[in-house]
Amino acid sequence: MGPTIAKLNLMKLGKNILGTLFRQAIGIVIGLGLSILLARSLGPMGNGQYAMGILLPTMLASFLNIGVSPANVYFIASKKIKLNSAFKTNLWLWFILCIIGVLIAALVLETQSNTWFPGVPLSILWLGILAFPLSLLQAFLSSLFQGLQDFKNYNYVSLITPGMTLLLAVFLVGILKLGVFGALLSFIIGNLCGLITTLIILKPHLKKDNEKHENDVLKNYTKECLGYGWKAHLSNILAFVNYRADLFLVNFFLTPAATGIYLIAVQIAEKLWILSQAVSTVLLPRLSELHNDDEKRQQLTPLIARWVLLVSAVGTLVLALLASPLINLLYGSEFTPAVGALLWLLPGILVGSMSRILANDIAARGRPELNLYTSILVVSVNIICNIILIPRLGIVGAAMATTIAYGLNAVAKLWLYSHLSKNPWWKAILFSSSDKLLFQEGINTVKDSIFR
Repeated sequence: MGPTIAKLNLMKLGKNILGTLFRQAIGIVIGLGLSILLARSLGPMGNGQYAMGILLPTMLASFLNIGVSPANVYFIASKKIKLNSAFKTNLWLWFILCIIGVLIAALVLETQSNTWFPGVPLSILWLGILAFPLSLLQAFLSSLFQGLQDFKNYNYVSLITPGMTLLLAVFLVGILKLGVFGALLSFIIGNLCGLITTLIILKPHLKKDNEKHENDVLKNYTKECLGYGWKAHLSNILAFVNYRADLFLVNFFLTPAATGIYLIAVQIAEKLWILSQAVSTVLLPRLSELHNDDEKRQQLTPLIARWVLLVSAVGTLVLALLASPLINLLYGSEFTPAVGALLWLLPGILVGSMSRILANDIAARGRPELNLYTSILVVSVNIICNIILIPRLGIVGAAMATTIAYGLNAVAKLWLYSHLSKNPWWKAILFSSSDKLLFQEGINTVKDSIFR
């Protein structure tokens, strides 16, 4: 066990994961602060309108990403493309996609706003669209740091947007009392600050890479980027729909106020993904780098998947016990109905943490389309269950539907991973004596570093 684990370079991987985890923790604190500020300042109705106001630009940025971000990570990490070629390709793709996105937004808002976003003023929806081009380019460029495995700068730029959004919201919403308008303005300017910071920090990397940008090189990367990216992209779109279909349908069947309450349950539950998100950020480029060494990959993925599942399970139990007092303390009695929805969301969030790790392994094998196939099934089940359960059970029904979908996704990912890796499915969830040895080695390493 020892030599095999050593070959995986777990110390370096662990350092990157801890750095990313620390960033995620800071992000959670910032996000929680923003969530509390907006909930208490705007109330359930205003909070729901804000959620709808940022939903369309967020959806456009996710839908029109066309897989550029995961393609950047895969091709740069596996050294199949140089940074400058990826950067130039990203810029012109972004320009084209911005035009398409604004046209789609105009069509939706001018013809379907009352149908799709009942109870939300059109001005709020239009204002939110300003964040779309900013967040799209930010997603493209931050993935370049991830592909380079420069997680220090990746983590830094990832905190600028939420950090500035919170500071601006304190001033515009908390002090100037600008309501939903101020909250959306904070979100837009926060995204702009994040993008500017990313460009500044990326510049030295681009100067280091002196590759000539021949047209053939750029055309070839565009072709390869889209060829790989569309498979990952459709899977990501469906994952996004799976994450957000419940919010849309709650607003459709119920009210913006119910959406604002349900949003709190979703935001709290998804904080449990802090570990799996941090690990996934580091793991995808690492697994892509190991594309010619399947033996190491067979050891690494199940090891990480089962540890992520265990730690997330502990967090889930603690959150379930504290759900009611936590929501009442932080958000007030108006949001008490979020407790029931939160408890029903937790099992799905737990198994979703393990699914994310396995999905990264599948994508790093150059088979992102397999994640797509499972996503189609899962999204279909999620939407059907939401349509059936929300009118009957309200926001609790939405939470039940989400957990059913995440559970199905976990089963599908386990089967696919087992088939591709030739590892038994249970290796991703059940511990063995080797885990005990690894844990002891980790404890000894920590002791040595403290008492040296």
